[in-house]
Formats: sequence, C-alpha cells, structure tokens
Amino acid sequence: MNIRVAPDTAQVRACTPDDMPAVAGLFQRTFRNARVPAPASLTSYLRELYFAHPWRDPALASKVFVADDAVRGFIGILPLRLTFRGATLRAAVAGSLMVEKPQENPLAGARLLRAYLSGPQDVSLSDSANAVSRGMWERLGGKVVPAQSMEWVRAFRPFTAAVALAAEIVPAARFARPIGAAGDGIAGLFSRDLFGLQPVDAVAQDRDASVDGLVGFIPELAAGYEVRPAWDAATLRWILAHAADKNRHGPMVRRIVRGKDGRALGCYIYYGRRGGVAWVLQLLARSDAIGPVLDHLFASAFALGCVAVRGRSQALLLDPLQRRNCLFFHRSATVVHSHDAELVAAIRGGEALVTGLSGDAWTRLIGDTFT
Repeated sequence: MNIRVAPDTAQVRACTPDDMPAVAGLFQRTFRNARVPAPASLTSYLRELYFAHPWRDPALASKVFVADDAVRGFIGILPLRLTFRGATLRAAVAGSLMVEKPQENPLAGARLLRAYLSGPQDVSLSDSANAVSRGMWERLGGKVVPAQSMEWVRAFRPFTAAVALAAEIVPAARFARPIGAAGDGIAGLFSRDLFGLQPVDAVAQDRDASVDGLVGFIPELAAGYEVRPAWDAATLRWILAHAADKNRHGPMVRRIVRGKDGRALGCYIYYGRRGGVAWVLQLLARSDAIGPVLDHLFASAFALGCVAVRGRSQALLLDPLQRRNCLFFHRSATVVHSHDAELVAAIRGGEALVTGLSGDAWTRLIGDTFT
C-alpha cells in the first residue's frame, strides 16, 4: 500500500503591507492579550513602521512565515545605516520574532532568522534577543555583545522598586506595592536615599530639550563611537517622533546637560511617572562628562518621584554606573552577525552605538499601548 505524504508548502517570504492585519493579530496574541483582537491602531502603526521608514530598503524587507495559506510567523526588520572607518554600511536590525504555535512549526523561527541573516546587509543586529533567539543567532554564526547585553537599575526606593520590577515578570506582584511602600517609609526614617544619591555637579546644568535641539546634538555625541548611525536630520526626527509615546513607562523626558560655559556635555531621554521605574531610552555624553550627565539623569528622575531608574548598558557607562551604586541584570542580549571580522570586533569591544535610538527600542512596539 502506497502512502502519499502531502508536500510541505510552508514558506518564508518578504512581508507586504497586505500582511499587516495578520501580523498585528500575531503580535497581539504573542506579546499582548490573546483574548482581545488586535486594534486597528496596531495594524496602522506596523504598516507605518515597516513601510514608511525614511531608510526603507525593499531588499531588507521584514519576513513572514506562511503555512496553510496563513501568516504563522514574522520577523520585523528595520533598516539602519552605520558609519565605520569612513565608510557607510548597510545594516539591518531585527526586532519582533514571533511564531504562532511553535510546537506545530518548530523550525519556523530558525527559518525566519536564517532568511534575515542571508540578506544583502553588511551587518545584522538585534538588541532584544531572548534565550531562544540568542541560541539561534549563535548557531548561525552570530556573536553576543557582552557589555551591551545587560540592564542596570539605580534604586531610590529599594522596596517599592523591587516590587515594580517583579511585577513586570509576575503581574500579581503589583499587589505587594503597599508592603514595599511601607518598607521604604520605615527606611526613610533613617535615610532619604538609602543608596546615596550623589549631589549634582554645580558646574553643569540641564534643561528640557526640543526635538530640534536633540537632532542637532545627538550626531555630535555619537561621533565618539567608531561604529555609529549615519543619521540625517529627517531620519533622526522621524525616529524621535516614534519614540515620543511609551505610555506603559510614562511621559517622555528629554534634557540636554550643559557646562557652566554653555558647552553641551551630554543628553538623556527617559520615560517616567511618580511611583514608577523610569526607563532610559538613550544617554549620550562626552567621554569626560559621563558622570555629571548620569547624576543629572538620576536627579531628574528622583525629583519626578520615580522609585528607580533603569536602562541598557554600554561599555563606556559600566564604570560610572558601578560607582553610582547601580545593580546589573540580564534580560535580553545584543547580538551581531557579519562577515567583517574587524567590524564585529569593534562592536563587541564596546566601540559601537547600536542600542537605544540605534536599535528598535525607540519603536512604540516596546512600551506603548494600542487601543
């Protein structure tokens, strides 16, 4: 008796605008609330993000995994232009990697990632690789960037901060907030800031920054990195507009720190609200001013009433952060893949700006809500 096996018709192909409703539904079921249909605003945003980027390159299109004539998987790809030793490189940043019912399609994630890494880009990056995707990257020749694969947290109210961070993993932990507040209240009888908040340097001042002010200043600060985005004003302004809304973290705070002589020393962008943990999108500073810029960031978040500040690590920030009683932990990895060994070495050696505004953390998919 002959048994005919149906051919495997599953395929990975370039994503099109018509795929966005299905991708939005997959995103909603994977990362948000599977019991609620994806809102139209999410579909609209995905279409804008992946098909209206100023650097959009059809050769670097996002990929979908299609099985049984339906979208069952997706990897989001954002274009990036990097400067390295005088040359402009074609880069691609991988964001959301998701597969519906991976037990039924166990190779879908690997196929999506392989299709992405096989693209025409000079370098592939991600700053949000979890344990599973990190393993896939490494099996396909990717390398972890250790110094940028940590997050740091600077607590002002340690008990409340611990509860807030735990609630991100176990939502029920939020019910322990009164206990955390009571603990901090008792501790506050002995110290206003148990972790010793340093006084702000009197020779520096910070002020709220406009988007135009940041657009003019960020590339100047980024020039200190051997590998850095080749931002033009229009693209950086577009990215900052997308970064404006992260309702889960609170309103955006944008500030530039200047010396007594008016010279700009650095800038920072974070989101925060009273009683919450401030979330830092980007901190940039001149090499001799990292400490003062960090101190102004902490003072700003503390004055806002945040119970802690957290952000992504960078090699240049590690020592100043340690000196300021920050704690470090790992949640996701920054990974790189390229056939240029010198480029990979520069990125892994901490000479690159490839997170924050350079990765995908600026998108509304991370930290915003859609209704």
